[in-house]
Amino acid sequence: MLHIVEQHFPESEEIPIDTIAIKEAVRKLCERNACGYYGKNWACPPALPALDEMKAAFARYQRFALVYRVYPVKSSWDLEGMMTAIKDFGDRLAAMRDDLPPDLDHMLLGAGSCLLCPSCSYVDGEVCRRPDDMIVSLEACGIDVISLMKVNDLPYYAGPNTVTYIGGLAFNPKS
Repeated sequence: MLHIVEQHFPESEEIPIDTIAIKEAVRKLCERNACGYYGKNWACPPALPALDEMKAAFARYQRFALVYRVYPVKSSWDLEGMMTAIKDFGDRLAAMRDDLPPDLDHMLLGAGSCLLCPSCSYVDGEVCRRPDDMIVSLEACGIDVISLMKVNDLPYYAGPNTVTYIGGLAFNPKS
């Protein structure tokens, strides 16, 4: 399984799944709506299950491959560069998902809100158009990404004029 992950994310690392802490404080950050997607996207709160359900979902999995990629940007204000980078990150996650065995028991997590559709059906009160393709962010699940990287001795800050996007694959090995 990890060979598929590494094909798409050479900067990946299998980490102990018990290092993933789901925290209410992180989910509360979503409510501040700094990204503008709170209440406007199926992959963001409040559309997501409660954190107790998220914890139960994670408890089903035995392994976790953390994926990350560092992207150069012109400056810390380079929104266009950051958007280009997060699109590439999402495209890599989607390509990795497509390469996974169809019978693999897994949960794929990304960065930021789901951007698969030009306009999310959540705001119109309609069902998600692509529920099987949607990728929920680590933060929306209540995961403190900076702490997760630190506790696993992985780099989060790669220096000035860079942005790092982080995701992961929780899975159960095939018997």
